[in-house]
Amino acid sequence: MNKIIRTAASASLLAFLFAGAAPVMAQSNPVDPVSNPKALNYDDVGVLPKEMNPPFVRRGQVIEPSQLDRIKPGVTREAVRATLGDPVRTDGAVSWDYDVQFKMPESENYLVCQYKIVFGADELVSEMVWRRRQCMELANPTAVG
Repeated sequence: MNKIIRTAASASLLAFLFAGAAPVMAQSNPVDPVSNPKALNYDDVGVLPKEMNPPFVRRGQVIEPSQLDRIKPGVTREAVRATLGDPVRTDGAVSWDYDVQFKMPESENYLVCQYKIVFGADELVSEMVWRRRQCMELANPTAVG
């Protein structure tokens, strides 16, 4: 039986799922020649709606890695917002967090990555940080040794 979590589910569907008793199931990953060249099977994972909370259901905006080239030290908040939109979380005036999706190379899979932009006392970007190295490599494969 195929089991599905739809990251683009409508608000009404999410409300139904969180209120109902039926479990929500993860969809099997698409088979691709890079991540699973022998098409090995994986067990699906089931999660009850009451076990899901907003941090569990991260969606992220789909972006092209080249968009991130515009974000560098010295850039204004307005330029960041014009490039990436509104952050999903802020730490006051110190940092903005974004959830972004990258399409995996030679695959139909996507990866949601957490990206933090830190602002200095001058309110300009002072640094950009990825939560995971894999995301940093997807964003800028030539910058990683």
